[in-house]
Amino acid sequence: MLERVEIEVLLTLAEELHFGRTAERLRLSTGQVSRILKRLERQIGAALFTRTSRVVALTEIGGRLVDDVKPHIEGVEAAVRCAKEAARGVGGTLRAAFLGAAAGQLLIKAVALFSNRYPDCEVHIHEAQVHDARQRLASRAVDVLITALPVRGVEVGPVLLSDRNSSPFPPATDWPSAPK
Repeated sequence: MLERVEIEVLLTLAEELHFGRTAERLRLSTGQVSRILKRLERQIGAALFTRTSRVVALTEIGGRLVDDVKPHIEGVEAAVRCAKEAARGVGGTLRAAFLGAAAGQLLIKAVALFSNRYPDCEVHIHEAQVHDARQRLASRAVDVLITALPVRGVEVGPVLLSDRNSSPFPPATDWPSAPK
């Protein structure tokens, strides 16, 4: 059975092909990296890297071990990420709407970033119209509305983008409060 630190050294050294950079990334000394690798090679029964004073390279056995181990480590990392997202409640479907072309472009960029961070959350994008934006939020037909225009009766969230020089609208702090 491989220990976590042995797997980290194996995979990091396979990426870096340099003991110093591997040690730096893992916050170990180069001596520790060398000892851990020797222990791992004894456990496997074969050299995993060829090394000279100038070159570090994977052996055929080392390359095969890296190829076999890497998907399992990625799977464990994905499982931990999914558990964290579930604990934070990030999953399911997010229905996002936009009002106006500029807001649509901003939403598309935001959704791309969000989808990378939370792959288990499906995002549906809808275009809202001025006459129905507030009603779609109130009826929960959409979860979030991105707009460059103030919408009466809607709670203003964080400002995602601000350009005071080109906006014909006053800053959000100057907008009239929603009716109670």
